[in-house]
Amino acid sequence: PLAEGPVPGRECGSCTACCVVLPIQELHKPARWSCDHLGRQGCQIYSARPSSCRAFHCLWLRGGLPPDLDWRPDRLGVMWDCFRGLQSGREYWLACELWTGALESPVVRDLVERFSRDRRMELQYRDGRRCIVGPDVTADRSPRDAGDDIS
Repeated sequence: PLAEGPVPGRECGSCTACCVVLPIQELHKPARWSCDHLGRQGCQIYSARPSSCRAFHCLWLRGGLPPDLDWRPDRLGVMWDCFRGLQSGREYWLACELWTGALESPVVRDLVERFSRDRRMELQYRDGRRCIVGPDVTADRSPRDAGDDIS
C-alpha cells in the first residue's frame, strides 16, 4: 500500500507540476492552467495554500516511484497519481504528461507497461488526448465508475 502523504526524505523541492496540472476549486483554477500564485520561487501562498493543495501528494512523494530525483515529476515529465473514487472505492491510476513527448520516453513507456499489466490507467497527454491502458480495456470502455470524478 502507498503512503497517504510524503514518505520520509521526499519533498517537492523545486517541482511545481501539481500547480499546473491539477484543478483547484478553491482558487477557481482549471486543470492544465498555471496557478496565479505560482512564481519563480514556487508557490507564493504556500503557508496559506488551499486544503486541496495541502492534501495532494503525487505518486513520487508517496513512495510509488524510485527515490532518485530523476523520477520526480518535473524531471520525468509525467506526474503520476493513484487514488480511490469517493463513491465506488475503485482504485484509479493516472499519468499526466507535463511536456509533449514525455509519455513516449523509454523510461516512462516502461513504467506504463509495468503499471498497466495488472491495473487500468488513464494517460493524459499534454495536447488534451486521453488514453486508457491496462487489462480488459476496449475502445468503448471508460475507466470511470458512475459518480466518480477523476478530472
